[in-house]
Amino acid sequence: MKELYSFTVTREIEKTIPHLKTNKKGETVESTKTVKSKVNNRVIFAKPNFSDIENAEFFYGQKYNELINAGFLTKAMLNKKLGDIGGTSSKLMEDMVNKAFVDHLEAAKMIEFYDGVNDLDEEQTAKLEDAKEIFVSSRKIIENFESSFRDQYKQTAEAKAEQKIIEWFIFNFSFFEEESSSGKKEIFPLFIGDNYEEKRLHYLALCEEVEEIEDKAILKNKTIFDNSFNKLAMVVNIWYNKLGSNQEEIDAKIKEIFSNE
Repeated sequence: MKELYSFTVTREIEKTIPHLKTNKKGETVESTKTVKSKVNNRVIFAKPNFSDIENAEFFYGQKYNELINAGFLTKAMLNKKLGDIGGTSSKLMEDMVNKAFVDHLEAAKMIEFYDGVNDLDEEQTAKLEDAKEIFVSSRKIIENFESSFRDQYKQTAEAKAEQKIIEWFIFNFSFFEEESSSGKKEIFPLFIGDNYEEKRLHYLALCEEVEEIEDKAILKNKTIFDNSFNKLAMVVNIWYNKLGSNQEEIDAKIKEIFSNE
């Protein structure tokens, strides 16, 4: 198994250790007691090979077709629908957003040119202030436009199928390392099952509250899951979208993209 990315999570466990205590007769006798301690587990996302990626793409195609048959629109269908509904208003929106992109770029250049200069005259100062206002207002138009379309495209067949393929990679290539009683480190799958459906059921069981989980095997891995799933999702999204292909590149992108989370 080749590793693409790994990180460490810490969890608290209870273990029974030998203990000497004094009985009622004043005699020292051997006993045991339960203590809490913290252990580290390394979580690993294994690197899929070419054959794995082919299987994933086949899985994506299956889910994509299922979603279309279930009534989800493709991006092309959504674009046509929005165009048909919008008519002239869609063209006006497109023109406004295109202008906002140009204004934003020109304002950024103006700010870069004048900002930091100490001896600006009155006209240059006014230009700088205007550029700063345009920069903020145009950025707001762009962000609103992108947010609106992002929300709509999240419901397309492509977006939903991509969510499924990300799950497929997480379920099939996520592992954790644990030290046995003999001190030997062993690697175990984070999600148990012979196929996607079984592993997804295991995932759903791990999502339950601790009080709702009766299976001790699932309960044992829940803390690892809780402390690792979000980061695994970040890692797989970055790798799948070809923004990083190794530990160093993925770390850099996590800091760049998810620094505020």
